[in-house]
Amino acid sequence: MNVKVGAHAGSVQAAVEPIVSRQSLELERSNWRIIILIGATIAIWVGFHIWTGVFISPRNLSNLTVQAAITAVLAAGLCWLLVAREIDLSVGSLLAMCGVLCMLLMQKAGINAYLTILIVIFIGIGIGLLQGGLRVKLGIPSFIITLAGFSWLRGLAYVLSGAETLSGAGDTFYEVANGQFPVLLSLAIILLLAAAHLYSWLRAYTGLIGPQRFERRPVNLVILALSIGASALAVWVFATRRGIPYPLAFLGLLVFVMEYSARNTRFGRYVYAIGGNPTSARRSGINVDRMVLCLFGLMGALAAIAAIIQTSRLDAGPPNVGLFVNLSALSAAIIGGTSLFGGEGRVLGAVIGALLMASITNGLSLAGVDTFYQMIITGALLIVAVSADHAAQRRPK
Repeated sequence: MNVKVGAHAGSVQAAVEPIVSRQSLELERSNWRIIILIGATIAIWVGFHIWTGVFISPRNLSNLTVQAAITAVLAAGLCWLLVAREIDLSVGSLLAMCGVLCMLLMQKAGINAYLTILIVIFIGIGIGLLQGGLRVKLGIPSFIITLAGFSWLRGLAYVLSGAETLSGAGDTFYEVANGQFPVLLSLAIILLLAAAHLYSWLRAYTGLIGPQRFERRPVNLVILALSIGASALAVWVFATRRGIPYPLAFLGLLVFVMEYSARNTRFGRYVYAIGGNPTSARRSGINVDRMVLCLFGLMGALAAIAAIIQTSRLDAGPPNVGLFVNLSALSAAIIGGTSLFGGEGRVLGAVIGALLMASITNGLSLAGVDTFYQMIITGALLIVAVSADHAAQRRPK
């Protein structure tokens, strides 16, 4: 029995090790891609500030982080699904349905805000598991399963709401997306994170504090410079604008957990192993069906959380909200370096892609550009991102 268990563990490890090795080799390339993406975002900020005169201000940048958080949370979940060669087209409809449920539970059922949040998250997980179960048991492509979800979940949102917008959930729920940490606590968090990053960088890059862990390459110096700049910007924005918004704090925690899991946990390594070669992963003993089920459950939870943030921010649960959030979240993930062909992508890149998308929408709104043109630009960006991904897949590595 022990021999069989050992052989099974060895086969799984054999399947995962090449993926981990490939991730290490591609880490520098992904870092450069993220750096370029950050540079593009900065250029967009500067351009819109020249155009509007108010874009780079503490008030607008603080609001921008909350706007981007909704798309970023969805993009993070889509990133892992795409890495595993799956997709979810129903996230916008699930967001709308969960938003309607939030208002119904608090207004009609009289349930308090905290219990409502838990119930809605569990419902989101349940719907994600339902769609994942259909994908696994019936063998129907996730594109078809979630395209059906795009329709029936939106219809359910209209049925539950009576095709009306429910509003007025109360101060407690309103604070979820519109509240901030105190300024002093926000500054302490920013400085603590900056110090921790500097410590880890010095330890890894110079070997003065600990053993040297990676080569001295220009990309690491650029990362340090960007981290210092981001810390200074955060101090300026959130010391002036009443502290770090709750959605931004949650998003930061989510990115940390998912990035850490992708590199340092068996679950994360299995996701990339499945995306790299599902057949080999299955033959080596990885339970691919269970992993797919878990990923859809995670996507359902993140869609519910995005719905909570959106509903709290609007203080309303309109059934027609999130009509194009699927497109925005998918664009953000692909722009951030996630491949439509599976096996490649980072949550951090997807989140920065969401920030870029939100920056464009925010800047065009400040400039008074009609929303129809914003839709055209979003579609064009998706075409460019997918074309670049397709070209990268065809290029010899």
